[in-house]
Amino acid sequence: MQALFQHICAQLSLGDMIAAPVSLSGGYTHRMFSVTTTQGKYAVKLLNPEIMARPDAADNYARAEAHEAAFEAAGLPILPAKVIGGRKMQCVDGQYLYVFDFYPGRVLQDSEITPAHCAAMGEVLARIHSLECASPQTDRPEGAVSPGPTEEAEDIDWPPLVAALLRDPEARWHGSCMHRALPMLIRVTRAMENASARLPRREALCHNDMDAKNVLWYGSDYRIIDLECIGFANPEQELLDLAVSWAGCDLNEAKFRAFIESYRAAGGRILSDPADLFDSRRNHLDWLAYNARRALHSDMEERRTGREQIEETLEKLAWDQRNRSRILVWLSEY
Repeated sequence: MQALFQHICAQLSLGDMIAAPVSLSGGYTHRMFSVTTTQGKYAVKLLNPEIMARPDAADNYARAEAHEAAFEAAGLPILPAKVIGGRKMQCVDGQYLYVFDFYPGRVLQDSEITPAHCAAMGEVLARIHSLECASPQTDRPEGAVSPGPTEEAEDIDWPPLVAALLRDPEARWHGSCMHRALPMLIRVTRAMENASARLPRREALCHNDMDAKNVLWYGSDYRIIDLECIGFANPEQELLDLAVSWAGCDLNEAKFRAFIESYRAAGGRILSDPADLFDSRRNHLDWLAYNARRALHSDMEERRTGREQIEETLEKLAWDQRNRSRILVWLSEY
């Protein structure tokens, strides 16, 4: 790892390393490190090799970079990747990566988040959703980068996934957890499919992962990170996902309302039926399916992360169902 970072610093002219790279807490897909050199301090994101090997990876990242540029042009509080040698994505020793100027902020813990933080997030989310960009459903302005075709969501067939986990000695316990949850998974998946079919088609540019782990705070200042998922999606679904997420594990009503009300005050709209909007969300389902497959990966680190996320995501799905009626009451007031 030390040799890789030395090559990164040399090839990208970042200066000579004056300390060993430090692993940073971050997402569950890529790896983040801070690197201090004679020229400054940087954050380096090493992209997951499996994801980069996918045939559509290059196009997906190119689109996300184009959308990131729209965020920058709008003056949104993001932490964009550095442009080095005319490009943002770099490849050193076969490793794809992004380099960022280091921002001295930190992720807030659930107990530290206040309604004021949630209001700030609701306001900036409305600004994101209001960006005038070409979507797959609209005419593309001259010179704009095409966002590409809208991908159809993949069907999830839970029984084969569960059976594969049960056959694997290392993943068997997590397979048992999913087997016990199978009735709920099938019920929630069917509800999602039915609600999605009823939900009016709306698309806007969305961050798609702007929960607390992807916002760094430095006092009242903040930067939004993890911009590789930017793309077109249903803005109301993102709003509800984030309002629930920022309200915390105890689903604090003041935080939830601060998020929604700030979003609406900044011009954001809620037009859909609350029950259909709630049931149509599929982020947790997709993440669970992805990590069930990940738990069977040949790479030990990938297997470990996949197994950890199975348990955590099952808890989130169950939590959502327990709090469904409460959230619908609040949402119906807007």
